Amino acid sequence: MSENNTLEQKENSKKEENKSVFKSFIDFKSFIEGSEYITVSSSKNEIAFKFNDTDKFTNFLIIVNDEDTEAFLKLKDDLEAAKKELNEKLLRLAAEFENYKKRNLIEKKQAIYVAKENMLRDLLFFIDNFERGLNLYEDSQRDTDFFKGMKSVEKDFQNFLEKNNIEKININTGDDFDPNFHQALELKKSKKFDSNKILEVIQTGYSLDDKLLRPSLVIVSSGADNE
Repeated sequence: MSENNTLEQKENSKKEENKSVFKSFIDFKSFIEGSEYITVSSSKNEIAFKFNDTDKFTNFLIIVNDEDTEAFLKLKDDLEAAKKELNEKLLRLAAEFENYKKRNLIEKKQAIYVAKENMLRDLLFFIDNFERGLNLYEDSQRDTDFFKGMKSVEKDFQNFLEKNNIEKININTGDDFDPNFHQALELKKSKKFDSNKILEVIQTGYSLDDKLLRPSLVIVSSGADNE
């Protein structure tokens, strides 16, 4: 047997001599309280102690029965499950709130757009009447300063419409009737124009952002009288 093996056996023997075996918690508690260790506190199932005066940490030994262990593990699992469920609910809530903000923004824009449309339709009626008045006095008042001033105001109206992307629907006598942009007020027989052709424009139509704002009011030909 080598010298190294002999030394290793002696070392293992010393370790075995230093081991203490306790058959119960009471035995361990008695050992601590009767040793050089410093007992901080103790009860029937818990003991707190330090190894010496300079030890900064307090050591705890607590006896827990099987039922308490199972309850602790179940509580731990329940807490993990509750944490996972809470995280999922928070994620869903955040997604729902984001969707709500998007819907609210869309609805707000739609409401503003509808209010803008209604206001502009009312303004168009005013512009129509203003233009009719100018046309009525154009021949007799064309050279007067007042008429020239009113024509300048009319130009300002047109600039306002262009600035707000409002355009006239271009339509002429003889064009095809288009229900997407025109509203027929009357059908009239015509020898000059075929059926479904526009005979007369009663009111100009307008579009807003390439969408119909107000249809053109027209009289439509029903064709010639074949009787």
